[in-house]
Amino acid sequence: MEETFYTLTNDTLFKLTFGDPKKTRILICLINALLQLEDKQKIIEVEILNPFNDKEFIGDKLSIVDIKAKDQQGFLYNIEMQVQVPQNWDKRALYYASKLYTSQLKEGHVYKKLNKTISISILNSNCFKDNDDIHNIYRFHNDKTLKPLDGLMELHFIELAKFDKNKPRSLSSPFEKWLYAFKYGNLYQKETDMLPQELITEEGIEEALQAMRFANSNTQTRYLIEARQKFLHDQASFNEDAREEGEKVGIEKGKAEAIINLALDGDLSMDKARKKVESLKKLLPPDFYAQIIKKLN
Repeated sequence: MEETFYTLTNDTLFKLTFGDPKKTRILICLINALLQLEDKQKIIEVEILNPFNDKEFIGDKLSIVDIKAKDQQGFLYNIEMQVQVPQNWDKRALYYASKLYTSQLKEGHVYKKLNKTISISILNSNCFKDNDDIHNIYRFHNDKTLKPLDGLMELHFIELAKFDKNKPRSLSSPFEKWLYAFKYGNLYQKETDMLPQELITEEGIEEALQAMRFANSNTQTRYLIEARQKFLHDQASFNEDAREEGEKVGIEKGKAEAIINLALDGDLSMDKARKKVESLKKLLPPDFYAQIIKKLN
C-alpha cells in the first residue's frame, strides 16, 4: 500500500515548515507574498513566538497548529493552514486574532503600545461562498467615510479552492506562485521532479518544498503528522457517534412523552402506559425515566 504524501496544506507539516525559528526566511517570504507587500512595506525580520515543540504536540494533538510571529515593526501575525473549514471560521479567526492583540497589554502598560495584529487563514476549502474572490480582507473602518481605523487588526482569508491556475507559466505574482506551491505540491514529491522556473525564481518556495519532502521521508515527522491525523479522525468519529446516540435517545424520549400524553388524555390506561414506558427504560436517561414514571404513579 502506497504511503500518503503530505503537502504544505497539512496543518502539522505547515507548522513544521514555517514555524521553525532557524528558518524564518521562509516565513518572511510567505507573509510578504500573501499580503502582497512591496518595497518599504516588506517584512525583513520576524520572530516566531510559538515554535513547534514535538513533546508538547504529542501530549496535545488537538492543539491549534498556528504560527504566531512578530515582525521588525512589532506587528503581530497569526497564521493558520486549514484543510477542512469548520462552521463560523470567521468568528474563530477574529477570536484568536483578538487574543493575540490583547496579549500585548501587560500589567502597567498603556494602550498606545498595542501593535497591529494580522490574521492569515489559508483555507483548502471555501469559507465565503457568496463571492469568487480568492483573497478576502476585513478591516475596521467608518461606515460613512470608509476611513479606516489604522494600526488595529486585519483578517485575511485565502481560499485555495478558488485558485484555478494549474499551469506554472500562467502565474504572474508571488501571491499566485505560493498558492500554486500549496495546491500542487504533490507534483514535486521527489528531488528529481522538475521544478518550474517560475517557482525556482520565487524566493522561499524551493526551500519550502524541500522541507515538505524531508517531512515525508522522516520517520519521526511522519509519526507526528499521522498521530494527529488519527486523533482528529477518532475525535470526529466519536462526535458523530455521540450525535447519533443523542438522536436515538431523543426519539425514545419523544415516544415516552407521547405515551404520557395519551395516558393523561385518557386514551391509554395508566397501567398500560407504565408498561410501555418500562419497556423503554434501557434506552432512556435514568433521571428522565424517573420523572416519567413519577407522572404515571
